[in-house]
Amino acid sequence: MASKVLGPSERVSGNTSPSGSASSRVSSPKSAKASAKLSSEGVSPKAKASPEKAKAKGEAKKPAEKAKPKSRSGKTKKDGKEQEDFATLIPPGTAFAALGCLRDVAENVDAQLELMIEKLELCCELFDFAKDDRMQEKDGKRFTLLEILAHWPGGEKPEKEDLTKPTKKSSRIQSSDEACNSATLVSSCGTESSELSGRHSSQLFNSAVKMIRANAFRTQLHKDRTPMDLLDGDDDEPLLEPTWPHLELVYELLLKIVQTKDLDIAALQGAGFDKGFVTVLVDLMESDDPREREMLKNILLKIFSKLSNFRSTVRRGIQSFCQRAVTLEVTEAPQCGLCELLEIFGQRIVGSFNTPLRKEHRDVLSEVLLPLYKLDFLSFFYSQLKEVVRSFCKKEPALTKAVASALLRYWPQCASSKQTIFLGELEDMIHQMPTQEFKSIAVKVSQRLAQCCTSPHSEVAEKALGIWRHQQTVRQTVQHSREEMPMVLSNLYTNVTQAWGQNVMSKTLDVLKNFMEADKELFDSCSSKHRKQADEAEKKDSQRRDRWAMLQAMHDRSRPAALARPTRTEVKSSSGRQQLPTNEEVMLKPDCSCAVALCWDWASEPKKEQLVLQAFMVNTDGKIVDSVHHQNVTAFQSAVRLTARAPAQNSRDTCSGTIWASLDLLPVDVAMVIYVVTSSMGSSLGSLAQSLALVVDMNGNVSLGEACAEVTSEAKLCCLGMLKRLDWSSWSWVTKTEWSKYRHFMDHQDLAGKVVKEVLPLVPKKQRGQTSYVAMAKGSVADCPALPATLPGSRVFMGLGWDFYTEATTRIDVAVVLFAADGTHIATVSKGGDSVNGSFHTGEGALSSGVFMELDSLPREVSMAFLVGHIESEDFNFSMVQQPHCTVIDSGGKEILRYFMQEDKKNSGTNRGLIMARLFWNQFHERWSCQALGIYHQSRCWPDSVEEMQRLVSMAPSSFQTLLLEDEDSVTRGDHRSTTAASSTATSVVMSL
Repeated sequence: MASKVLGPSERVSGNTSPSGSASSRVSSPKSAKASAKLSSEGVSPKAKASPEKAKAKGEAKKPAEKAKPKSRSGKTKKDGKEQEDFATLIPPGTAFAALGCLRDVAENVDAQLELMIEKLELCCELFDFAKDDRMQEKDGKRFTLLEILAHWPGGEKPEKEDLTKPTKKSSRIQSSDEACNSATLVSSCGTESSELSGRHSSQLFNSAVKMIRANAFRTQLHKDRTPMDLLDGDDDEPLLEPTWPHLELVYELLLKIVQTKDLDIAALQGAGFDKGFVTVLVDLMESDDPREREMLKNILLKIFSKLSNFRSTVRRGIQSFCQRAVTLEVTEAPQCGLCELLEIFGQRIVGSFNTPLRKEHRDVLSEVLLPLYKLDFLSFFYSQLKEVVRSFCKKEPALTKAVASALLRYWPQCASSKQTIFLGELEDMIHQMPTQEFKSIAVKVSQRLAQCCTSPHSEVAEKALGIWRHQQTVRQTVQHSREEMPMVLSNLYTNVTQAWGQNVMSKTLDVLKNFMEADKELFDSCSSKHRKQADEAEKKDSQRRDRWAMLQAMHDRSRPAALARPTRTEVKSSSGRQQLPTNEEVMLKPDCSCAVALCWDWASEPKKEQLVLQAFMVNTDGKIVDSVHHQNVTAFQSAVRLTARAPAQNSRDTCSGTIWASLDLLPVDVAMVIYVVTSSMGSSLGSLAQSLALVVDMNGNVSLGEACAEVTSEAKLCCLGMLKRLDWSSWSWVTKTEWSKYRHFMDHQDLAGKVVKEVLPLVPKKQRGQTSYVAMAKGSVADCPALPATLPGSRVFMGLGWDFYTEATTRIDVAVVLFAADGTHIATVSKGGDSVNGSFHTGEGALSSGVFMELDSLPREVSMAFLVGHIESEDFNFSMVQQPHCTVIDSGGKEILRYFMQEDKKNSGTNRGLIMARLFWNQFHERWSCQALGIYHQSRCWPDSVEEMQRLVSMAPSSFQTLLLEDEDSVTRGDHRSTTAASSTATSVVMSL
């Protein structure tokens, strides 16, 4: 959503007043001159008071109260209480500290007001909180605002009797200059200083309003969100206002001004606090910061309560705000502040309306408030809107008909959550509505309730049936909508036979009983009519099926097989296989296995570079959860696997192996399997092959067809097809042709996101194509999603976590050991050890620990890093550790992978060392990859396990992987023969056919 400038409008900024010019004439030299005069005489302003007043003070004060000691924390004692002196907290050397303290000139009203005006004008300066500079000036402004709030003249006006009668209380007030001057400052009391007080009050209000405008009336930045983000719960964290340390105090000053007793409204309006000012305050309610919205709500409530001439402005501002929310486009972000403004409307505004309501007040309900029901994000402000509507109906019960009609007009067709809200609101209106009013809308109500009773959403159906469980509503429905009763009872009978929820069925029977008791003759007539209609519908359906069977038989006899034209799926390729159409689904048999092989013809003479086939799995959330390639040849316990088998029949020059997918073994949350082709050395596909073909078979021996594509010159990656899940047991094959200039599908999320969007359109955009290997098995490999060279300062966190079976705990030392490609130990990042080029240990933890690693800052010779954990105590071993697990998190806080080890009491019995995972440099794609290992050993510290890790350096990733199924045509489904992946297939074998 675009930023909205909420500054003063032309009518606001163009408003001038005499008080504004008076404020400009008050200058700082006058205050400075007064302060210099007092300081040159060596006395404070309090000591400069007249001898008579000093004598009166001496008589009134006790000897212990002559001096007010000042503590080191900047607090002074006044009237037996400690008060914070914020002026002492202002950093010295700033412009705020140079003005002096308001407490020092408390006895001189004119000097105090002039100094406060200067401080207000200085607080008009704005600071950038996005930068960590000018911290002293920022603190100085904050403490200056706190000082102004502490000394703001907002005392209560003394009664006239207290000023004239020589009572004990009045004598004590008159003996204090500060109390007398404060009383004359607030408002005119008929004394000699009333004119001075009024003049300075106007100047003070002018400076205060100017300072509020400069700080609060600003450009608001809103969080980039959509209505779908709110419905998905992705908008939990609000966008906080960075200038809130200053803005909060500005709003508190505005609230204090409004709450001032005997407020001079004319002076306040002359200073710029006019209708335009209040309108902008209402517009500021759109802020994303909930703290600002709460403060503005309190201010607007006080303005509406105390300043009666601004009540219509507040009401019209709220109405305009609601109308803007209704007219938003579907793709625009919803406005914030509706909840708070509706609270103001319900608590104060509706209660101030006189009964009977005027036409303009009824129009507010029908044209402003009721259209809010059609918004998609109604659930976020429904409780406040409901209270406002109920307040209107309490004022005038005849409005219940208008509310019910609006609900029927704005009724949601698909959103079940909104339908539940509407049903609850409609039920309340029906119960409050007079019988004569219900008569005019009874037909529409019965039609809507009959549709909701048959809703597949059980909550909607139960809510609709609950309305008809009241005898009074049933009698009114039968009385005023007799013509609709056949349709109503037909829907109820349909519920009895087709409803899947037991509660819905039982409530339907109760409603049928209520209708039968209300009018038995009408009920019997409608029931017989329903039975006749059901018999006729069944007969027509039987006739329709018989006619279609006759037409199909006539078609088969009249059309010889020789004249039949080949369809697109029957077009043969050069190899004799059927050509699979692009972007069309080909249904697969349930519980089958799909074999996809990559074949191609060399563009020129055979080269060292070769093409490889990869597959990655996407779950129902749109995230990539696993992949199969030459270094990770199996996934999901061999449900998807890579073997060196070639198709039985093919005319291409070369084949790079086959990826098998046993569809019945894939987890239910896997929504698709996408097949991509890339080059092993980063060359363009056009320089290696002149045509590509995916040979798709079922169960290894039943040909499905070929997906062919002509190679473009610059493409380095191609998506040629995917397996798409239709339901829990049905799959289809879809041929795709998408090209990319990237070498790896993780680097080009738009490629995967485009395919995911077609299959899963409701998945949020930020989730499409993201990598989330959170269910890794032993030996699984996960590639990092971005090249370190393209992300300077890229940092990953490798962490090891655990738990204990018993209450006794011990310490597990976690370290990351770095090795070169030849097995040479280079360095170790451990607790208490030295960091390695930006990599450091997070410290010892009770249940977890880890290491931050700067991937692009590691030494060039580092090619592998092992994450290890050791138990030093001789009384403990890993048999007492419960489910150790590791995780890798990127610099953005996104979890790349997670590996939970299975319970293995046999191997963990006496072992005190664990090699959890390894991070190695993938030369194939020039990126880092991580492999889950989970290997126990006897060493109890990382130096003792270096030899074991050196042995693992030279082992290929496929050596730790196991194939439970190899070729579907030679191994039965129940055999589950275990073979190592290294013995089953080499690293991207190229076979000539």
